[in-house]
This record gives sequence, C-alpha cells and structure tokens, in this order.
Amino acid sequence: MKFYIARLRKNLVLLFAVLLTAAGASAQEFRFTAQVNTNVIAQDEYVQVQFTLINPTNLSEFKAPAFKGFEVVQGPSQQQGMSNDNGRVTTYYAFSYTLAPTAPGNFTIPGATARVDGRTVRSNPVSIEVTKAGTPVKPQAQQPAQPNYPQRRYPGEAHPGVLRPGDDVKEQLRKNVFVRVEVDKTNVFEGEQITATYKLYTRLPTNSSVTKVPAFKGFSAKDMDIPNPPRPTEEMVNGVPFNVFVIRKTLLFPLQSGELELDPAEVDNQVHFVKVGGSGQRRRAQTNDPFQDLFADDFFFEQPEAEIVPYRIQSPVVKVQVKPLPAEGRPASFNGAVGQFTMNASLDKEQLSTDDALSLKVAISGRGNVNLLNAPPLDIPAAFEKYDPTVTDNIEKNSNPLSGSRTFQYALMPQQKGDYNLKPVEFSYFDPAAKAYKTITSAPFSVHVVQGKEVKKEKADFGGQTDLAGIRTSSAKWSKQRPFFFGKPLFWVLFLLPVLAIAGAAYYRRREQYNTNNAALLRHRHANKVALKRLELAARYLKEGKDKAFYEETSRALWGYLSHKLRIPMAEMSKQRVDEKLTKLRLSDAAKEKLFALADRCERALYAPGDSVELRQGAYQEAVEVITNIENEIKGRA
Repeated sequence: MKFYIARLRKNLVLLFAVLLTAAGASAQEFRFTAQVNTNVIAQDEYVQVQFTLINPTNLSEFKAPAFKGFEVVQGPSQQQGMSNDNGRVTTYYAFSYTLAPTAPGNFTIPGATARVDGRTVRSNPVSIEVTKAGTPVKPQAQQPAQPNYPQRRYPGEAHPGVLRPGDDVKEQLRKNVFVRVEVDKTNVFEGEQITATYKLYTRLPTNSSVTKVPAFKGFSAKDMDIPNPPRPTEEMVNGVPFNVFVIRKTLLFPLQSGELELDPAEVDNQVHFVKVGGSGQRRRAQTNDPFQDLFADDFFFEQPEAEIVPYRIQSPVVKVQVKPLPAEGRPASFNGAVGQFTMNASLDKEQLSTDDALSLKVAISGRGNVNLLNAPPLDIPAAFEKYDPTVTDNIEKNSNPLSGSRTFQYALMPQQKGDYNLKPVEFSYFDPAAKAYKTITSAPFSVHVVQGKEVKKEKADFGGQTDLAGIRTSSAKWSKQRPFFFGKPLFWVLFLLPVLAIAGAAYYRRREQYNTNNAALLRHRHANKVALKRLELAARYLKEGKDKAFYEETSRALWGYLSHKLRIPMAEMSKQRVDEKLTKLRLSDAAKEKLFALADRCERALYAPGDSVELRQGAYQEAVEVITNIENEIKGRA
C-alpha cells in the first residue's frame, strides 16, 4: 500500500473544482474556502479536500489543519492560476489533499489558515461521514500468489469534465449544460402578472455570455435585478447536483388575450474539458508490481490535455394562455388595472380664491400592474379648468409580485366664485384571485371659492346723471351736425376692429380647448419633434460613455415616437400592434425591418452590454434615420 501511495499523481478532478470556484468570483473579492468532493464516503474510498484562496493579496503562508480520523494519501499538491471573464481578472491558489479514512464515523476537518496581506485568515470547516466498507474487490493479478487488495474508488473518476477515448462530447454537453425557463403561471388573465426566470444549469467549468434575450411580444416586461456577476446555487436534477445561475428574471404583464409565446434566451458557452488517454503518456513503474496492473488504466497516471469546446444553447419556447377580461360586470370606471389595490384621494385645500389653484391628489397602491395604471376618470364642474395630471411612481425595488404606488396629481383652476361639490373619485380594478371586478370610491369634496383680486369691471350705470350735454334748449334753428369722420372708412375700420378681435379670440380659445381635449392628436403631430428631442439626451449619454442609459433613452425615443404617431397607449404597445398599424399606413417593408432590427438591438444591449463606441454611434445615427424615414413615408402618403 505504501508503495502504491507513493506513486499516486494529482487528481485532475480538483482542477475542475478550482475552475468552478474561481468562475464565480469577481476580481476584487477575496475568498478562502474549503471543499470536499463528497460528504459521505465508505471506509474503503478516498476523499479529496481542497483549500482555495480567490484573489489573495501577498500570500505568504499556508497551513493545513489536522486531519483527525484520516490518513494523508497524497498532498499537498499546489495549483495556482488566473482567469479572465469579460475583463474581470481572477487569481487563485489551491492546496489539495487526498485522504483515506481510518475508521467509520462522523468527522469534521477544521479550517486551514493562511497569511494574506499581513493578516491571518481561516477557511470554513467541512464535515465528512464515513460508513463501513463494502466487500473488497479482488485485483486481476497475473500472479495468483499475490494477496488480495481492496480497490479504493475515486468519486471524481466519473466527473463529466473528463473526456476519455470514445466519449461523445456532444452528449456530455447536452446532459451537463442547458438553459431552462421557469414560469409561475401559464394560464392567466390579461394584465395578470407572470414571473419568468431564465436559468443556466451546468456541471462543467464554463465561461458563458447571454447573446440573445427574449423579446416578450405581447407583454409589458419589467426586469428584476440579479447579482452581477451571477452567483450559483445548487439544484438537483434527476438526482444529480447542478450549479445554477439565474441569467434573467422578468415580471410579465400580458397586453392581449390568446396564446402568447416566451421567446428563447440564447447563451454562448466556452466549456473546459480535460482529455485523458489517447495521446497521453502513461508513467509506469519498471518493476513487477501488482498495483501497476491493477491501476494501469487509471487516469491519475496520465498527462492531461486541456480542450475548450464552444457550445451554444437556447431555452425552450414557453406558451402562455391569456384569457380576456370578462365583459360582464365591467364598471364604467375600469381602465385596465389588474391586481389588488387601494386608493386615497385628497384635496390640498377646501377654500380658495379665483386667483388660486386647487390640487387633487389620487394615490393608488397595491400589487399588480402598478406600472401600467391609467388615471381614473374625474367629473369636475365646468366652473373649474382642469389640467393633465402629473404622475409619480413609487415602485418597490425587486418586489415580486410587483408592488408599489402611482400618484396622479391634478391642478384645478376655479373660474367663478361660489360653493361647489366635487363628485367622488371612482377607481375600478380586476382581481384575478377573486375573478371579479372591484370598485373603490372616495368621499365627495366641498369647495368654497371667493372672488380674487382680479375683479372684472362692471357695466357703467348712467341712471343718476342729470346734466345731459349736447341738447339745445334755445329756440335757435336746429341743424344736423356730425364729426368729420362719422360714416367715413376710418370710422368703419375702427368700429369693426374690436368685433374682429373678439371673434379671433373666441376662435383661438375654442381651438386651444379642442387641442387640449385631443391630446392624442397633438402627440401625433409632434411625435417626430419629441422623439428627436429625446435622442438629443441619448446623444449626451453617448458622449459621457453611459452605455445602458444611452440605449434606454434611444429605446424610449423609438417606442415613444411610435406610441404618439400611431396613437397606441404605451400600456398596449407590442411589436405586433405596431406592425399592424404601420402596414395599414402602407409603410415599406424595408423601413419596418430597420425599425424592428433597431428595437431588438437596443433591447439586447440593455441586457448584454459591451458594444464599442463606434457601434453606439451607429445606433444613434440609425435611430435618427429610422424615425425620419418613417415620418417622411407617412407624410408622403397622407
């Protein structure tokens, strides 16, 4: 046994554990961990213990713990290396030991100690359960006189990252690296939340990057924050442990009924394998040793060959059945809210003058499609001039289900003095849990308005005047007299000028009221100007090197332009609806293709940043060109 132990080489499986450990660390984070390849072994098996330091600074000393209950078969074997994952450089040191248990029982290996940057650090302890040995396996010795030796099995021998001659690489990849998407519901109502989680499962060391994100056509999507870099968890799949990385988690709100599909996510992987056998050179003893024949095929005696295999994978397409909201019992005040909500409506004052303004605040809070809530309808007396509300969101970060509040604040300007009663504010929503509509009504509001300082002039009263000038009382002969300009052209011009001014002012006021009441028409007419103005902000982000902000603002400009131009509310925006509208306007296929290609590019960049400055400048020029071309084509056919 001593002779065999002296001939054992490094266990290559430990190399994969180092790679897997190092892959999840950032370049700035220091970690000191202890790991075992299994926590339960038989007395006739080996166990590998590895102490790994990730990103140590000035490592000057390492001290292993006492391995009580075990015999050190091999070690320490020291490994060190460096990896570069998308610009994040990670360094590591690993100290590995192969241990043989001396007796069954439960054992705890204390943490190792090291001196890093002048201070002493300690790793975590690990627990190992040793069971009784099974029946020994006799070696196939050439000399019958040799004694029988128990064969210790290496749990790491079946590691999927080891390629032996004849192994199918594609099958190894298929079984050990894949992407799944989990949805909490597949049968929902319009506007009801769905949570979709995209996960990467792997048992192999790999560098992975998301190259295509789902478009979520027919949904309003809100992404949740995930750790960057992703941190793995462990899940069992058919009894096999996998490292699992969440690559995207999104809250989805269907905007239309019918069967909708969640497009697949695409991930590119660079998978690390170690090849043994084949061209590997075996190191054999030059003596007649029964151990030489017993372990001649063991890969511990071979020189490994590293191989990196590219592997592209996609998540499966998931179909979701979306039911329309029931028409029966739908309140007149319902405008698309789905979930569970409360409402609070309040006035900032109950008494004011005609020179002042009244503020009506309506706050809606709860769980559901908070980010899609529309302003509740108001019935305001004609004596008040109402302005469009300002909207303030307070969404709880990473809440699931989506929770928070949206506040609508209206400015009301009284035009006349008096006492007025403002009708209650009514808000209705659909509760998918109860499968019913619910309505919340506030209390009515009483407002007392007094006359302000800007008082209108009353008509002059001449009833008390007794001195009437210009009437002759003498007996002189009457003669007809008139000013020199009476009846002349100048007289009629001066006479008609106020009339024309009043008529023009009335027309202008009516036109302003019409435009105010038809905000969609105004947005339609000024969509191009608003979009190009928003692109100016994107250009500023481009100069400042803010990649994500640049693509967010470019995407807002693009979809905001389409929403205003095509008169589609943002809550109902989808590529399908935009395509239908543009087809009706007879927009060319080339223009539509450029539009959707730009939209996909912006969306990909939000979740997989890394474009060069030249590519971002190209995206900006392309956005200006796309919006301008659509505007010109639509105007040309109008």
